[in-house]
Amino acid sequence: MDKDHLERQGPQTEQEMEKMIEQYEGASAKRTFAGPLGKFIAFVAALFTLFFLYQAAFGVISPEANRGIYVGITIFLCLLIYPASKKSPSDRITIFDAFLGFLTLITTGYFIFMYPQMAYRIGFVTTTDLIMAIIAVLLALETVRRVTGNVLFFIALGFLLYGYFGNLFPGMLSHKGFSITRIASFMYASLYGIYGAVASIFASFVFLFITFGTFLEASGAGRFFIDFPYSVLGRTRGGPAKVAVLASGFMGSINGSATANVVTTGTFTIPLMKRIGYKPHMAGAIETVASTGGMLMPPIMGAGAFIMSEFTGIAYWDIVKVSIIPAILYYMYLYLMVEFQALNLGLKGLPKSELPNPMEVLKSGWYFIIPVVVIVYMLVAGYSPPMAAVIGVVLTIICSWFNKETRMYPKDIYNALVKSAIASLTVGATVGAIGIIIGVVYLTGLGLKFSDILLSLSGGFLPLAIVFVAIASYALGMGVTATTSYIILGVLASPALQELGVALLPAHLIIFWATQIANVNPPVCLAAFAAAAIAKAEPMKTGITAMIFAQPLYIMPFVFAYAPAILLVGDPADIYRTIFSVTLGMIFAACFFQNWMLRKLMLFERLIVAVGAIFLLLAGSTTDYIGFIIAAAMFVFQLLTRNKKVGKTLGTTA
Repeated sequence: MDKDHLERQGPQTEQEMEKMIEQYEGASAKRTFAGPLGKFIAFVAALFTLFFLYQAAFGVISPEANRGIYVGITIFLCLLIYPASKKSPSDRITIFDAFLGFLTLITTGYFIFMYPQMAYRIGFVTTTDLIMAIIAVLLALETVRRVTGNVLFFIALGFLLYGYFGNLFPGMLSHKGFSITRIASFMYASLYGIYGAVASIFASFVFLFITFGTFLEASGAGRFFIDFPYSVLGRTRGGPAKVAVLASGFMGSINGSATANVVTTGTFTIPLMKRIGYKPHMAGAIETVASTGGMLMPPIMGAGAFIMSEFTGIAYWDIVKVSIIPAILYYMYLYLMVEFQALNLGLKGLPKSELPNPMEVLKSGWYFIIPVVVIVYMLVAGYSPPMAAVIGVVLTIICSWFNKETRMYPKDIYNALVKSAIASLTVGATVGAIGIIIGVVYLTGLGLKFSDILLSLSGGFLPLAIVFVAIASYALGMGVTATTSYIILGVLASPALQELGVALLPAHLIIFWATQIANVNPPVCLAAFAAAAIAKAEPMKTGITAMIFAQPLYIMPFVFAYAPAILLVGDPADIYRTIFSVTLGMIFAACFFQNWMLRKLMLFERLIVAVGAIFLLLAGSTTDYIGFIIAAAMFVFQLLTRNKKVGKTLGTTA
């Protein structure tokens, strides 16, 4: 039986997948165009993608033109493709939309051509400058409202009001307040606003790696990266769940969205998990956690590594290098949870007759590994990430020709260029709003004030400060993407963590990992809800189960703060001991939550395992050695009694 004929319970077509991604990422439904208008928008989208590929390869324009074109064309496409309201026509643009699109081109052109003069006469704002600035701010707000909904729109609007009415705020939040002229011009003509550093990051890194991921998928590589682990692991105990762990981890590192990853790989893995005996909510939870971990997985980390590098000034490779072990620990924990759950439920793998031959799958698609390997090599060797992305796209097209069934002809390349631009709009639409938020932060000095507030609320107690950061990340994640949450909190919360003694990179990693919590933590867990829809499971139950399976998201931020040796910092002996201790701690945590080690745990054993996990995960040589003793004793006891009947155990597994 061929796997393509297996029952599917999620979205069947690419259009259905896109609608599902939009639904759970908060994006509005896109218009569908036919005829000349559709061809025009597709042509603009393709030209947009092609321009930035060319720019990344040859770098022939000024920074203000690079940022201006990215923000301007993104807003232009968003205003045409996304309707203003549910009552707006879904197959044509309105006169108002066309007018807004025209204004976008005018304000973008003015910024690009007049930026040198505006920068030269900084502090002196002409009437034309002010009009263009106000229009640009309003267009950025309207764009984010249309594409992502009201949450980020109201956050950005709230920051603008804070900038104007600062004198009305109490205590440390108070400031003198700025005029509309000052606020608007700062948002428009400075490098901290709409066309600031965030626009540069998205234009230079995020958009290009979205394009690379789109070309990989269009070439058939995405299917190969699912099929190969499926052929290798399908027969093993709980095999489809292990396929989800590996395939989702890889794809998630590239596509930059946990929800998109769930919809892409979960459509295949979730029905298979259900088929071999996983309950629907369990299958959805496993796929959710596997997909979320892709954002933490080097080398791309969903573009997070590049954003972090730009924010911190730390070399890309240094960030990737220290992120490898935490990412491995995340997936090791998930793999063990899957394995122990399969043992608890007595699950089997899929019959060999239903699985493809691994060597045949490898033979039919091994060449798709080439673009990924070359990108990793280029990044490690010091080539610029934009150039690496361009080379990856070119190699993907070349590799598609190795098999006549996957060849990308000019029409396929054109469609991939169009799809890349359209796919980027859901993240690109946030750039202006994020720029407004960061602009107000710098203009008012809110960053330092936020740090003081966080320090005051936590009483200078680092664990409590980390909890507050996680809560803030989760709250933001209810309405915006993890990337957006990280950018905002990277500016606001990182200084406070550093004030409490956390180094720069660990502080940003704490925030980066915490921003992924919103994908799995109820009551609003977007990726889990998307997986529940595919699995036809109860959403909240799926989210609660995902939360248990994603414990490293809650544990690792504290490890980064108190055991920085996990990031390969410090004395080699401390590094080795810390890695070993945290690894054992994660193993014991999985044993505790799934009530299994070498056999099912008895009540007293489960309690001992919990204590052992705590000691192993706490920083310090004394606690580590106590944990080692507990771990060794438990392993020996389990080994000696593994074939004996055990007494009553505690409760049920997740």
